[in-house]
Amino acid sequence: MQNKHKGLLWILGWCVTFTCGVTISKFLSTSTSNFSLFCIRYFCGLLFFLPIFIPQVTTLAKVKSNPWLHVIRALCIGASTLLTYQSYRNLPLAIATSVGFTGPLLASSFGMIFLKEKINHFKITALIAGYLGVLFIVQPHNTDLNLYYVFIGINACILAGFANTLARKLSYMDPALAIMFSSSFILGLIASIGFFTADMPENCFDLFLLCLVGLCGSLSQFAYIKAVSFAEISFIAPFEYTRLLLAVPIGYVLFGESINIFQVFGMTLIIFGSLYLSRGKNY
Repeated sequence: MQNKHKGLLWILGWCVTFTCGVTISKFLSTSTSNFSLFCIRYFCGLLFFLPIFIPQVTTLAKVKSNPWLHVIRALCIGASTLLTYQSYRNLPLAIATSVGFTGPLLASSFGMIFLKEKINHFKITALIAGYLGVLFIVQPHNTDLNLYYVFIGINACILAGFANTLARKLSYMDPALAIMFSSSFILGLIASIGFFTADMPENCFDLFLLCLVGLCGSLSQFAYIKAVSFAEISFIAPFEYTRLLLAVPIGYVLFGESINIFQVFGMTLIIFGSLYLSRGKNY
């Protein structure tokens, strides 16, 4: 099997495990906080990746950039995770997934603003189409959709886009493994403190669900790392959008969720705009 096909299988595995994780989070009771979800997610991730990272700890000695940039990036990822789960727990699965697809749009916008990356007329058109797609999904007159959680999801993407921009800036000086290790370690440390000090839910079923979310989160991160180790991101990025093919039927079957034709059109605009911007880009 060629490496790019292995990368394809791993990215599909990421789609499945990520979707399973956010779907399970929707079954949590409202009394279980997103911070508990965050702590379990990254505490499990720390335990999962320590055997992988420990042999590579010497890569941290090769870090040449300002360490605070690594800290800021990790905090952005952590805050993005908190907001992402809040969005998924309170929005229809397909809508939350579509809003999450605005990441490449924001990454391109931030690259243009902060990294002075050049952007042509076609990319500007793709950006406009993607942002218009958000409006078609939101439909401000749609009283059935809580716009607060839509903006929560968009803010999660803004933080993720800023974290990606920092990663691209750090990659000019630091090894990719060091960038990945630093964020996993910082968030794992914060989650470990929260895990042992914060109030965890007394509901045994919620605890079980939290552990499942943590497992799915760790597996999805591992699958993504394996995917990019076998294939270029420009090749696997389009297949990330298969999440929507999972989210729509899962949302309909498990939660009775439905989407209208305008929202389908908005999803299409976001996907095509993001696909164009992701082409040849390393996010």
